[in-house]
Amino acid sequence: MNWLAKLGSIPGLSEKAVEKALDKGLSLLESEVSRYRNVEEELGRLRRTSDRINSLLVDAEQRRYIEDESVKLWLRQLRSISFDTDNLIDEYQTALEVYRLQASFNAAGSSRKRKWYQIELPSISPEWGPIRKRFAAEIERINTRLEEITKGRKTLRLRNEDGVRREAPNQRARIFQTGPCHDRSRMIGRQRETNEIVDLLTSDRELALPVVPIYGAAGIGKTTLARLVYEDERIDQYFKLKAWVSLTDGCDVRNIMKEICEKITKESCGFQAYETLQSQIRKFLQARKDDKFLLVIDNLWAEDFYFWEALRSPLLSGGKGSKVLITTRNEKICRIMHAVPQPSLEGLQDDECWQLLKSLAIPQVINDIDQERLQVLGNEIAKRCGGSPLAAKTLGAMLNGAKEEEWSDVLSEMRALKDDQNGVLATLKISYYHLSYHLKQCFAYCSIFPNGYKFERDQVIRYWMAEGLIETRGRQRLEAVGMRYFEELLWRSFFEKVPACDESQVERYKMPSLMYDLARSVMEYEFRGIESDLPLSQPKEDRDQARYAYLLHREDKPPVKLECIEQYQNLRTLKVCDEWRERVVPIDPFKKQYFHRGVNLRVLDMSNSNLKFVPDSIGELIHLRYLGLSNTKIRTLPEKICDLFNLQTLELRGCSELTVLPQGMCKLINLRHLDVHLDWDKEITDSTDMVIPSGFGDLKHIQTLSRFNVTFNAEECNFVELKDLNLRGDLCILNIERVPVKKPEDALSANLQGKQYIENLMLRWNRSAGSNKEQWQHSKKVIENLQPNNRLRILWVINYPGTSFPGWIGDPSFSSLETIRISYCFDFTFLPLLGKLPRLKSLQIDDVWGKNMANFVGFPSLEHLKLLKLPLLERISLENDIPKLKKAYVSDCPDLKELAIHHNLRGKLEITECPNLVLQDQDD
Repeated sequence: MNWLAKLGSIPGLSEKAVEKALDKGLSLLESEVSRYRNVEEELGRLRRTSDRINSLLVDAEQRRYIEDESVKLWLRQLRSISFDTDNLIDEYQTALEVYRLQASFNAAGSSRKRKWYQIELPSISPEWGPIRKRFAAEIERINTRLEEITKGRKTLRLRNEDGVRREAPNQRARIFQTGPCHDRSRMIGRQRETNEIVDLLTSDRELALPVVPIYGAAGIGKTTLARLVYEDERIDQYFKLKAWVSLTDGCDVRNIMKEICEKITKESCGFQAYETLQSQIRKFLQARKDDKFLLVIDNLWAEDFYFWEALRSPLLSGGKGSKVLITTRNEKICRIMHAVPQPSLEGLQDDECWQLLKSLAIPQVINDIDQERLQVLGNEIAKRCGGSPLAAKTLGAMLNGAKEEEWSDVLSEMRALKDDQNGVLATLKISYYHLSYHLKQCFAYCSIFPNGYKFERDQVIRYWMAEGLIETRGRQRLEAVGMRYFEELLWRSFFEKVPACDESQVERYKMPSLMYDLARSVMEYEFRGIESDLPLSQPKEDRDQARYAYLLHREDKPPVKLECIEQYQNLRTLKVCDEWRERVVPIDPFKKQYFHRGVNLRVLDMSNSNLKFVPDSIGELIHLRYLGLSNTKIRTLPEKICDLFNLQTLELRGCSELTVLPQGMCKLINLRHLDVHLDWDKEITDSTDMVIPSGFGDLKHIQTLSRFNVTFNAEECNFVELKDLNLRGDLCILNIERVPVKKPEDALSANLQGKQYIENLMLRWNRSAGSNKEQWQHSKKVIENLQPNNRLRILWVINYPGTSFPGWIGDPSFSSLETIRISYCFDFTFLPLLGKLPRLKSLQIDDVWGKNMANFVGFPSLEHLKLLKLPLLERISLENDIPKLKKAYVSDCPDLKELAIHHNLRGKLEITECPNLVLQDQDD
């Protein structure tokens, strides 16, 4: 009897029933095997499906005024599937790439092995069978959801003509561009208001510290008017000191006091107590009691009398005639501060709105007939801007180079706005709708910053890259495309530049408050602003929709608990931040296995926190492309961080306690930016050290490596790691004295001359180097071999132990070199060389141990000169006129007895701590 017949003899089971059950079981088994064996084919289909989904979403972005809530829900469901599909494809692609690399390295033999088999990816087994099986199940689940959504489309009877359709935007190039929208040359109108406020500020008043307000609606031009006043020549003549402070929503007294202190004193105040900051401001102003100051407080919001009294108290120590200018939306604040009575700021006149719009939209070369047609349409559009300069600028930038038909379409859209939609925000939304799909995504994504938050351009571009928001264009770098996106949004006034305190500060930007409101409305369902001390109130469905979030810490609140976002398991971006960028965010210790739950993250930024360690579970974030740990307390990084195969950016700026990088860094083959920058002036010392692991030079995509410590082993100097890297931006090379005495040519392997995109370079030796003649000669040969590319903009040479400088340091071919600092050297032999540089604007010489300094000859572009801490120097000669010099500082030169100076430079000279000095004026 065969085994089938035996089964059939079991009571209650016929042979036919058993055969039928087995056939069904075998069929299921065959289906399962076929399902995971054909995963690659299914994934190919899934990619094509993903492309179709994205095409639908792009098409939906070009259809406006879709108001049916069921249609909006359908689109959100479609976008949700798009995210999940992207995750699945990315996970599989990662597994496939790691598998191929493991195979190729193992096949290449021991000389090229990099231990790729040690990469561990969550839920990805080393065996391809389980991988295929799991992916097959995920694909089936997504296909099922897609079928349900397709049925929903049929139920909703969605057709191609649903929504208002328009042509794809941005297919034309701008005809002309003469500067960003916020350029001073574009400030039209407001002359009357400017004169009135300047008169108020420069008039004598009996009140102690009078407050002059500019208040009005959002987007009406309060900050622009304040800037016009602040930069007026009459203000510069009346006030000796000026400071501008921009506030964010919800900021506290201590942080405002800190910013005021830094802006007035021009010095960093760190994280001092409120009372200490008050004392510093008071002492600074008392020491200058004869100097009037003007303080501008932009975006003042606090309806609290004690808030203003706390700010006002130290400011009363300023000179008689000092004043405060505020901008605010709230008239009540003006009453609280007993401000000088002023009417609410009105909008621009219609003709002024038209002039502003026209200056951005219509080129000068246009013929009279076309201009007349556009003027008719433009006047109607300007009337609907509500007097808002922001609305006029964004519409003008949008219509730059547009045809008459497009002007007519925009006017029709503005006329079609419902009564409850009238207003500046509705007008700005029209400008948003006319952005390209990728620009829309990039702009809306910036809602991850709190309102008023100041961000850096490169930071935002790297976020966009990590989220896949930048469209690839042939062989162009993603960063270059992202730069164009950013400049376009800046041009259109979706971003605005924040005025810097000084030229050395990194440029920062923010979103105008109305633009921020617009971005938040666009990201209503996918963004969450979470405060860690507040309970979560959203239902699970809402939490599942959330893809982007910031975790905000406010003053005097408990430390941030990362566990509070565990319920948001679909997050792609998480940024931990303080309501004020400069303050350290306290983070509670979290579980070592915490990142098990955040596997979908592409951007994780915990910068500016007190974070002290990174758990091994970080290695499970296989989608992660941006990891921000800047300005934290970490001392080491786990080796598991090297399992982040897709990582593009690792931000470690300001991590002064970090001295070791993981040995497996060479596995991060997609890494583009390793930013380990420390402040050159304040944080880098002789003890600053961080070893770059061997094999780092194999990472061919690296563009940022901001700090490099020289090391030497039995075989070679690690300069060879830099040889083939196409670096950009900053590069600080430390411990150059470690180059072997007998092999100064090793410095050539750094190939600095071939790195044409390095803009800022520091060459630093240890201060203890150069104790004998052999080392002096060796150092001269080394610095000759470290000649950079002549596109360099900034050069620092610190602790150079040689007795002469290489010829390249003053070669006129360095036509881009604008800033030089030379510190802790033996003599001034470099000075005649520097005078030949055609664009040198800033020169600082400090701690140089020489007695004789040559005359300043040449220097055709020099604007700022600093001669500091020169202990042996006896004579300075500024006998020749330096035509563009604005300021010369001479300080702490105890042996300086004679300073010969051209009479044209006398008024530009500031001298301190030079007790034996006698000035000698020189004629032409």
